[in-house]
Amino acid sequence: MKKRKQKEQEYQEKYSDIPKGYHDRLLYLYDKLHLNDTVCNEILSKRDRMMESFQYNEFFIVLYEEPEGSPRPRFRLVNRKNLANSAIANSQFVHVYSITGAEDNKFMNRLVTEQDLMFLNQLICTPCSIVIDAFIKTPSSFNRVDTFLSEIGLIRPIPKPDWDNIGKKYSDMYNTNVWLDDSLVISGTVNKYYSILPRVEIHLRYLNMLYNKYQYNNIIKRCEDGYQVDYFK
Repeated sequence: MKKRKQKEQEYQEKYSDIPKGYHDRLLYLYDKLHLNDTVCNEILSKRDRMMESFQYNEFFIVLYEEPEGSPRPRFRLVNRKNLANSAIANSQFVHVYSITGAEDNKFMNRLVTEQDLMFLNQLICTPCSIVIDAFIKTPSSFNRVDTFLSEIGLIRPIPKPDWDNIGKKYSDMYNTNVWLDDSLVISGTVNKYYSILPRVEIHLRYLNMLYNKYQYNNIIKRCEDGYQVDYFK
């Protein structure tokens, strides 16, 4: 594995000539891409068409459970007795696994199936924006004033679970159940609140199409035959 100093040097070699400021970077691109009035008008025209064509659909569910974070992954040495297929090439193969991941994924699959949440007929395969609101149980030690202020969002939790572990746990539950996988997330937010009713509210917005053919080809490689995914042409 490369050390940070080596990575910093390589970064400088690759990107030191690119301006750090946004407007200076656009001017840099203007020169580097040899843009002229005709191409600039094409860029503006495509931008306007993209803004008119793209629409976000919404998907919202509430999980009535105490919010949890994704536990640290576990490791074990694998041999031919406990995981033959993975150990054939390497007798010291290390298996990394989550102790709750499989159960969580099955739970979401069951929820999707039994409540008919999958109105799409297929997994979401387009860019997604997700907001996870985790409502952690209000401490019993809070007085009446703090309990009420917590319920209206003015007193927020800072103990564990960590925000990133919450995001990972509930994003992983969506994998192969709601969306293809969480690499589709282009914007994600986790909010921690207190409430006398612990729960997890998941707000998902997904685009009606992919940005271009490059992304389309990337997605199709990961989908089963028969998937229909639109992209902006």
